[in-house]
Amino acid sequence: PINDMTKITSEKGHFLPDQESFEVGSMFELVERIHQRDDYILCDDLGIEWADHIMFNMDEACISFIHSKHGDETTSASKLHDVVGQGIKNLGNMFFTKQQFIQKVEDKFSKSYSNSGVQTQIQRIRKGNMTNVEADIESLLKNYQLHRKCILCCSFMSKSSIEAEFRKIQGGQSAPGHITQLLWIISSFAHAVRDMNAIPIIYCAP
Repeated sequence: PINDMTKITSEKGHFLPDQESFEVGSMFELVERIHQRDDYILCDDLGIEWADHIMFNMDEACISFIHSKHGDETTSASKLHDVVGQGIKNLGNMFFTKQQFIQKVEDKFSKSYSNSGVQTQIQRIRKGNMTNVEADIESLLKNYQLHRKCILCCSFMSKSSIEAEFRKIQGGQSAPGHITQLLWIISSFAHAVRDMNAIPIIYCAP
């Protein structure tokens, strides 16, 4: 649970030509704030994307792929189904080679972000020393402690609401169909990610 998730009003915010960072109140800004201690923060949104954000933490030997989806709070399964699909579809891309990543840096991350017909000043390399990126990736991929996290960032999910529904099931009450679907989707996400030797995480509202 992330406390500030309840303050989110959009996925990416609005855009202006002179803008240098994502709007406060957007999921993209919140994700970057949560991961501000990571060494590299890269925005891969749009086009041929592996995730909305890719993060590297050198000390923790961690690669994180973050997939964000905004919406009003709900226990409906359809929104979660969309973002879980994005996460599962890109699990293979978490095991990139150094060459594949450097190619992505040159082709995409070296450019600034544009959306809704607006070319902004938001650099896709949100944080990171790109003069060291090749050496850092090489050392990260060789680190025997390397672990990967597949993170779904979902403003429409509330941990307490879902727990309340699950407690009803544990108490023997019948659950609406969409709650059973929700449980099944969360479970499939966790299994699919663990099967790829990665760690499944969901950021949600309290």
